[in-house]
Amino acid sequence: MPLYARLRDNHYPEADPSPHTDHHVVLCGALGCGGFHRVTTGPSAGTWRWGTQLGEGADFVAVGSAQSATECAAHIGRAFRAMLARADLRERQDARPGSPLYEKTDGSGPISTPAQSYDRDADRCGQTVRNERRLLVRSGELTVGVLKRASHGQETWTWFLIGLPRPDDPDFIWRGHAATEPEAFNAFERCWQQWLAWAGLEQLGEVQRGVTR
Repeated sequence: MPLYARLRDNHYPEADPSPHTDHHVVLCGALGCGGFHRVTTGPSAGTWRWGTQLGEGADFVAVGSAQSATECAAHIGRAFRAMLARADLRERQDARPGSPLYEKTDGSGPISTPAQSYDRDADRCGQTVRNERRLLVRSGELTVGVLKRASHGQETWTWFLIGLPRPDDPDFIWRGHAATEPEAFNAFERCWQQWLAWAGLEQLGEVQRGVTR
């Protein structure tokens, strides 16, 4: 499946116009994975700038310059697909570009499960104290989630997606709670599969979790 380039002002029709000339966003499914624009001022006027990113960290960011929009698209395609390979992912052949994004005026946004607060004084009689356990979930070399065990009170686990753009969809739940580590991991995997479908991607292997502390 090819990546799709769309004029930035067409993708964000209600946002302020882009200050850049010929500014395009690049989409993989509904995931904005990069962009490019023409430079009109300074010593680099007439050249083009491009960039692409997957997740957080310098290892999953690439930027550069080129002589044309076509060259920018080619650079983004090569760099982004190299990142996908390191993340054990690939583009879905049947994916389509996401729809233009409109600003919300009612303040609504993705619904998420709020983190549970802990009152240290509420369990004075025999409170349970344990070492915190935190697991990073990875797809290839890319960290995509966290599982975290509460260090006080009854054992519970928090799970959440990390370091990636999230769908602006009230049905997408990107964090939550579970009673055990396996339940938290299973809940995260369901979230991850939804994210992959939104991003027009598919898994080559399996996500893995490992202890960090």
